[in-house]
Amino acid sequence: MDRPLGNFNCGNCPLCSYNSCKKTVVVAGIHHRVRSFINCRSTYVVYILSCTCGRFYIGKTIRCLYERVREHINSIASGKGCPRVIEHVNMAHGGDVSSLSFSGLEMVQPPPQGGDRHLLLLQHEAGWILRTRAAEGLGLNDRTDLGVFI
Repeated sequence: MDRPLGNFNCGNCPLCSYNSCKKTVVVAGIHHRVRSFINCRSTYVVYILSCTCGRFYIGKTIRCLYERVREHINSIASGKGCPRVIEHVNMAHGGDVSSLSFSGLEMVQPPPQGGDRHLLLLQHEAGWILRTRAAEGLGLNDRTDLGVFI
């Protein structure tokens, strides 16, 4: 049986309330139709962490998306993690993590010829950061690493 495409709740974790559950994600004016089934348990995912005020962060994880988003949420209180995300949520929203939601943008599949899946994930993340200008304007990324293409 084929799974539907888009973002879905796993239905079994406290982070499901942060999942936007979208089939089409709008990032910096780009309408992107999600072409994978993605939920909290998905791995090798490029994701967006969105704020209610329009700011956003593009990230990637090889682990369960649940684990990475949990780290972002916990980092707001601990102060250890992505400094621009932490600073933004603390300064603009008084540390209220309910201002955040996440969506998977894409799940990176293993390369057909057995290449490096992690490198491919890094390249997809860098591509999203570039396309959405996530290291400037409304973006909360601190840099774009183009070295992954060399």
